[in-house]
Amino acid sequence: MENATTRKSQTISFISRHLVASAHHALSKTRQSAVAKLLNVADSTVLRRTEKYPEIMDTLAACGVEDFVMRGEKKMPLEQYRWLMTTAMEFAKLQLEMTKENAPDAGTFEA
Repeated sequence: MENATTRKSQTISFISRHLVASAHHALSKTRQSAVAKLLNVADSTVLRRTEKYPEIMDTLAACGVEDFVMRGEKKMPLEQYRWLMTTAMEFAKLQLEMTKENAPDAGTFEA
């Protein structure tokens, strides 16, 4: 029982792993040399700095940071996303019903 983790620490570690993955994804989308040039450091310094990501992300997760937003991205609230998906599914269902109504009967063949 001594090594048992609490639900809160599991949540923090999950979010921390997500943040680390997001940070690595952001870095992989940009060339290392371009990042180094912007920071005015050697290329190898950029990769060496990524070794600190897990510790930094643990701290951010504990502070309540849950996600990153890259330039050009927009995060929407979960309720808005659910509404959007529900609306899209209803629209797709209506389109399918309209297609079925307009489609010729598969049992008959007109020549």
